[in-house]
Amino acid sequence: MRGGINYSISFVIRGRIMVKEIVKTRQNPHKGIWKLFFRLCLKANLPIISIIVYCLIRIFNSQIYLLVPSKTGELFAGNISVQMVTIVIVSQILTSTLGQVSSFVEAVVNAKIDRNFRNVIWKKTLNLPMSFFDKVPAAGMISRITLDTQNLRTFIVGVVLNELLSLYSMYIILKKISEYDSSLVYLLLALIPVIVILAVVLGRITLRIQIKIRDEISNLTRFLSELITTIPIIKAFNKEGYESQRGNHAIDKLYRAERTNIYLGLAKRPINTILQLGKTVPLILIGIRFINNGSLDAATWYAFYQFANTLLNNVSGKEQVWESVKAAQGAVFRIAKVLEELEEGFQPYKNEMIEKGDIVFEEVTFGYEENSILKNVSFTIPEKKTTAIVGPSGVGKTTALKLIERFYPPCEGKVTLGGIDIQDFNVKDWRSKIAYVSQDIPMMSGTIRDNILYGVKREVSEAELKQAAEAANAHTFIMKQPEGYDTQVGQFGSKLSGGQRQRITIARALLSRPSILILDEPTSNLDGVARAEVMKGLNNLKMNRTSIVVAHDEQAILDADHIVVFNKDGSISSGTHEELLLINSFYRRMMGREALLA
Repeated sequence: MRGGINYSISFVIRGRIMVKEIVKTRQNPHKGIWKLFFRLCLKANLPIISIIVYCLIRIFNSQIYLLVPSKTGELFAGNISVQMVTIVIVSQILTSTLGQVSSFVEAVVNAKIDRNFRNVIWKKTLNLPMSFFDKVPAAGMISRITLDTQNLRTFIVGVVLNELLSLYSMYIILKKISEYDSSLVYLLLALIPVIVILAVVLGRITLRIQIKIRDEISNLTRFLSELITTIPIIKAFNKEGYESQRGNHAIDKLYRAERTNIYLGLAKRPINTILQLGKTVPLILIGIRFINNGSLDAATWYAFYQFANTLLNNVSGKEQVWESVKAAQGAVFRIAKVLEELEEGFQPYKNEMIEKGDIVFEEVTFGYEENSILKNVSFTIPEKKTTAIVGPSGVGKTTALKLIERFYPPCEGKVTLGGIDIQDFNVKDWRSKIAYVSQDIPMMSGTIRDNILYGVKREVSEAELKQAAEAANAHTFIMKQPEGYDTQVGQFGSKLSGGQRQRITIARALLSRPSILILDEPTSNLDGVARAEVMKGLNNLKMNRTSIVVAHDEQAILDADHIVVFNKDGSISSGTHEELLLINSFYRRMMGREALLA
């Protein structure tokens, strides 16, 4: 049965619908953004039960709060009975306790929403094609997974849920005040627009400065991430002073933005004081008037003052809502640009994986964006033989390997195995049959054992592990490490030499039992002793496999059964060593045989 049946038709349809929605949004960033937001929430499986529990606690807390101002007012007015004191104390304790429980549950809800959104984006990221990562830098993806998901969570909890709960609290407060005197409600409603306008004006000023700060933080992060990864180059060329000045400039720009924010905060203090007086003075004047005409007594006025102050403070705190809404819009749009990308293997595959046959490039054309690398090239890599690929730098040798690995599809033409287009196979099945050993493969953080077993999808005994390490000529040096196979390799394998990393990679390839072996200049960065050690492992690895070797080393080329030459003009020559010496001048020069035909 074809593997394409394994793909859910409904999944494909949903994916295409989402892509259409995202394309529309890209044409107009504000159109359909909230429809995309709801789709994202559905994909993230928001913790609905936790959200409901949080809302119920907040609602119950709001109901308990109604007792506090009214009963406290009666207490201050002289009702100091045991029952009244008990009610005030208990209601205060309940309100405080429920507030703490609410904060705890809110933190749990926030963490779960962050986790779920990040899982969606991370899973998507791992399934994106290599072409996507050519366009989006690593720092950009980290920002989407961390900061953008936080913005979405802040909008869901801090805006949507809290504003709905806030409206409920405002409703029950106004209802309670209307029990004292309905005219008090209208007076408060008249004050609310003034408070909202002042809050919005102040909020928009703050938002502009906060955006400036975030932009500078983003620029600084991008700058530092680039330079930290290239510190060896900086040191090699003695550019510490120059890069220090550039870093100081970026840091200073962030400082100036933060300084402006500090000045704004300083200016906001008297403004907030004036706003507070603008709320307090009218409430006091209203209270005096209603007490004088007998509509309210002291206890009722105290309760009204507390309720009204809570309500108006709630309204004046809306300045950050607009900022959260805009941040959420930006986050949805940026995440949507990730989710719009078609995943590898999105289309149903046509054929089950086969393991036999020659690998053939049939009139293949490929380039990165507008940079054309391969132009209508054709050549064959014979089954279960070693094929050397040679040629000057920049003619597409490594690019050809990436097409075999299916990191990219050809722009034109096709690559076949046994006459079947490799794009018709399940991409995971295809890659499981390939082992890749390059001149510089960084290790994953963990132990030597972890790295040897990385990607091996079966149980491996200790004896088999050591056998693979011995075949890769790695067992001896591993046993000399402080903890043997359980020695930590450091970040990117920094605690191991280049030759040691290569031999661990060879041991991993042996355990994966590949049908196709790709060696991309695996010994070019090694000294003579390390090269000899690695070659012993490689010779064991190449046995009875289709092996592809990109190399400039003469011995590696001479050991090959078949040689493919990528010429500088884009043409391809292939044959045995003797045949190419006769027909290809570049090959003769490379092998030092210029005088052969003279």
